[in-house]
Amino acid sequence: MSVSHKNSSTLGDHDFYHAPAMYGIVRMLNKWRVTLSRRGHKFLRDFAFSRYGGESAALACAQAYRDEVVRQHLPQERREVAQKLLPSNKSGVAGVTFRSNRKGEITSWHAITRVSVDRVLTKSFGVGRYGAAQAELLAIAERERQLAQMRGLRKVHPAEQGVRAMVQKAPTTSKATANGAQRTLPEPIAVVEILRKNNSSGIPGVSCIMNADGSPRYWLAKTGGIGRRSISQSFSVKTHGNEKARLLAIAARKEQLQLKEASHTRIQKSG
Repeated sequence: MSVSHKNSSTLGDHDFYHAPAMYGIVRMLNKWRVTLSRRGHKFLRDFAFSRYGGESAALACAQAYRDEVVRQHLPQERREVAQKLLPSNKSGVAGVTFRSNRKGEITSWHAITRVSVDRVLTKSFGVGRYGAAQAELLAIAERERQLAQMRGLRKVHPAEQGVRAMVQKAPTTSKATANGAQRTLPEPIAVVEILRKNNSSGIPGVSCIMNADGSPRYWLAKTGGIGRRSISQSFSVKTHGNEKARLLAIAARKEQLQLKEASHTRIQKSG
């Protein structure tokens, strides 16, 4: 079950898009877009209003997909992030630094770890007391002890934890899945079945071309994505009459769709 949401008209834009329900989701011109990043991998998927039953239904599907990504792909452990070596590090060990005197001689080694927002662990080892090699080894060992006290996951967004908690409580069978598994939410409408706004025939891929005086000139059936080309067939109203030309165009469209499906099947088998 995806996180419930309120209509943007009842909330300010800032509050609406920063609410947990809208985490990782933005509204584009005619679709909702889910964008999340995990360990360098970007999850991006669009939910067009025309393919998912309208704006509200598309948002529900986008939230469900987002929830599944959050559930399956956790952020990095904070300890793992803390061990990333920064460009400014000169010791070769994350969280371990040293201090030098004016002559450039190392005088002490230090282990530093922020284990929480308000708690930083630090410990120093002087070269004068332990010797250069031993002070360095002690600082490295201390850093490991400090890291052992670090718990939890990296905070990637204020809403992440809340969304994950809701997802864990909800039954997984009612959500869309990131890998395309079966779900109870509506499946997207095939692109070839979407009726364009400028379509006057009421049938996707079939249109009536008019004369300058507004009378029907011919009916056109057109389908793209067949291999790397498009197929179009026209049927003259003067030759066939308006109704027969329309029916011929509809039949041609069905044949074109069959060719398209067969073409996709061949490509899949050859791949």
